[in-house]
Amino acid sequence: MRSRPERILILYEQSRAGTAAIDLARELAEKDGASLTVVGIAPQAPSGPRGGNSAVEYNAAVADSVAHDLEEARHRLAQAAERAAFVLLVDGADQTLEQLARSGGFDLVLLPAHRRPFRKSGHPAAFELSGVPGAEIRIVERASQPPPKPQPPRPAGAAG
Repeated sequence: MRSRPERILILYEQSRAGTAAIDLARELAEKDGASLTVVGIAPQAPSGPRGGNSAVEYNAAVADSVAHDLEEARHRLAQAAERAAFVLLVDGADQTLEQLARSGGFDLVLLPAHRRPFRKSGHPAAFELSGVPGAEIRIVERASQPPPKPQPPRPAGAAG
């Protein structure tokens, strides 16, 4: 990977790890002037005779929810959002995350970590994206909880 990433792809999912990925992207954009592409993926439920009832309204609601998540990411990026593109990918209807990563010339891809019991944290898309030429794939763990603020000492004999 280049010492300073120029084009960063961030998969945003509403979670503490997703927030940590956005925060890291903001830091890199502010420090290095990197351009950002923030992606949200809207999964789709099957619809039609094989899938049971129509899922059109449900799928539209899911896409709206992911679009709202992307707006939250935009606000969290603050000034860095001016150098960012926001992309909503509809699963099965649009290009895949891997196709976007391959076509965009990204040198860093940030994926929010998924916690799985008894396994190392990772992300399901990491394996497919590992074949993207020239791109470092980085799994971003959730931000650790800040340490508690120290309490001012109490006067001797004070009840607590």
